[in-house]
Amino acid sequence: MTEGLEIFGKTVFDTLFVDYRIMVVTAIISIVIFLIGMYLQLDKWGRGTLEGATKPLGAWGTFKLIVHRIFEKGIGPALGVIILDGLFQRRTWRRRKTEWLMHILIFWGWFGLFILTVTAAAAEFYGPFILNEQPGQPELFITTFQVLKIPNLIFASMLTIGIIVAVVRRIFFADVPPARFTSVDWISIAGISIVIITGFLAYYLRIDYYGITGRMLVDQYEAAVPAFFNNPTVLFHEVFTLLFCVAYLPFSKLFHMFVTPLVIMINKGGYVEVNE
Repeated sequence: MTEGLEIFGKTVFDTLFVDYRIMVVTAIISIVIFLIGMYLQLDKWGRGTLEGATKPLGAWGTFKLIVHRIFEKGIGPALGVIILDGLFQRRTWRRRKTEWLMHILIFWGWFGLFILTVTAAAAEFYGPFILNEQPGQPELFITTFQVLKIPNLIFASMLTIGIIVAVVRRIFFADVPPARFTSVDWISIAGISIVIITGFLAYYLRIDYYGITGRMLVDQYEAAVPAFFNNPTVLFHEVFTLLFCVAYLPFSKLFHMFVTPLVIMINKGGYVEVNE
């Protein structure tokens, strides 16, 4: 008998490496905390009163102002700034090449893994709800998981190298101001390091050590590998990654990876000092 979450007669999450109830609850908690964090950040930015305004903007007013400022010259100029200054950090490249490499590796490593996770989640629901796959036959998701395996390893390796560069810069390079060499930096570095280390270990456990080369149904795992879903390393990695990389993101130093490109976009590509 396959295990999974049944929604309107359709079964999803029947190939998860851990109990779907743990993952669903953790995901919901992480998303709620993330949204609260984003609201608090927008509210903090909107507490000032603009010239000519009668009251602070607040969270919603700040969000509308950001969108307006980014696109007030049209979609074309906005996309140019978003791609060159946001996604590829042109100004950091002009200033310091090693810092640019670190930011690109960490940003694209994290963002790439996020995109692949969203893609896998979409396949999880697209198969049963759109393709009408029957319970116990998640072919689309299993195929998607196989296709994304190499990109996942690539982005995870990029994130790993980025963290190594960040640590080396903070210890040996003189271009990192002492004010940025704080415990907050190390909390972010330590958190991502835990995600990376437990991620590679979980990958080894479920694929190399147990001989599992692809995704299977929960009951097939249990038959081949007793108590596999109770493996604490795999469970810890999945839960900690959600809590640290989603829930904690708006409150962490890692948030500057998104705030700095956002400020550049608001300034139409104007110079802004990157706060590491």
